Amino acid sequence: MNKNFKKAKLSNNNIIDIELENGKKINANILFTFEENGDQFIMYEIDEIAYGAKIKEDNSLVAIEEDEWNLVEKIFNEWMEENIESDE
Repeated sequence: MNKNFKKAKLSNNNIIDIELENGKKINANILFTFEENGDQFIMYEIDEIAYGAKIKEDNSLVAIEEDEWNLVEKIFNEWMEENIESDE
């Protein structure tokens, strides 16, 4: 769920502008943001694949630390259960 990005910038219209390490610029849809243990996190989607990152005070993004992924995945799975209708 982590995309290798060089820079990212949040916008006000549920879109995030991301510059990948290879220099390619893409737009991603913001799924949701949340705060946990004093840190801000964002979940976003590119081509129907979910990714996550931490939001710094200047609204730039950094990779989620390895020891935080269990928490992020738990919150993402709860969000999926609440927001995505099943096909049943």
